[in-house]
Amino acid sequence: MLDADRAQVDGLIAVTAVLTSISGWDDGMIIVATLISIVYFIMLLISKQHKLGYEMKMLTVENMVALLKATYAVEFVYYTIVYTIKASIVFMYLRFAVSKIFRQLCYGTLVLLTVFYVVCVAGVLAQCRPIHKVWDITGLVAGTCINTTAFFYFTSGFNIITDVWIILLPIPTLRSIQITHREKVVLYFVFGIGAFSTALSCVRLQSIYTYTLATDPFHDGVWVNLWSIIEVNSAIVCATIPALKPLFKPRRLLESVRGGNKSNMGYERHGKEQRGGAVSRSPGSSESASGIIASEDRHVSESSIGMEELPEAYLRV
Repeated sequence: MLDADRAQVDGLIAVTAVLTSISGWDDGMIIVATLISIVYFIMLLISKQHKLGYEMKMLTVENMVALLKATYAVEFVYYTIVYTIKASIVFMYLRFAVSKIFRQLCYGTLVLLTVFYVVCVAGVLAQCRPIHKVWDITGLVAGTCINTTAFFYFTSGFNIITDVWIILLPIPTLRSIQITHREKVVLYFVFGIGAFSTALSCVRLQSIYTYTLATDPFHDGVWVNLWSIIEVNSAIVCATIPALKPLFKPRRLLESVRGGNKSNMGYERHGKEQRGGAVSRSPGSSESASGIIASEDRHVSESSIGMEELPEAYLRV
């Protein structure tokens, strides 16, 4: 019986954590990813002014240098967006990490993602020595560069692996919790939709392969940027789907906001009355305190929901 109750509580925590809007680290990370994706889009617009996607014979030396510099900057932007999106998803997992093993796996995944992000940034910084050899068109700058083709294959492949890992990570927990079939289907859908972003990562990897074999990288490089920006923005949408649910039921959204405001006002009024009673204890203070407690009990009894109804209620919010 205790195991059944525990599973039911775990299910309530999972549904509540995924389908309610309580701000946390996951929200902060996805906001950062969204802002940087806007920067990415602006960089592509600037690159378009330098004839991004045009054939090499139609470009000036200044255009080529500008495009190579933009490509170099885009590498930092792309890796940062991917890191913040994946970290946001794992932080969301921590909201319903009811078991110690699952919580440890989430923290371990965050460490892995952080280390990989540092490796990516270090690889971009060490791409060439001196760094301005990256956009050297003439080939007159002395120095060395790493095998960028192998580096991009490695980072793209590892990103796909971590995508699959993050998708599979919550499945054992979702299978063990005791909730209704409908709620479980909703949760599986929310987490499984990340497979769409993983598919886009595979398409991007194919575009990188085409780009490395291209005789005109300025013309063919546009496809890498196109699939990259589609991939990251699709991943942002996938990561924010749980928070977007109230938008499809505005009435519930307004009710929850109004209810939250009333609750906050009640707590503030209750706090003021408590502080007033602590400073000055009049003969009627005990009656006043009893009235507050009785009022609060009535509020709890009116607004509380039975344990069996809680998961379904949260799905309707």
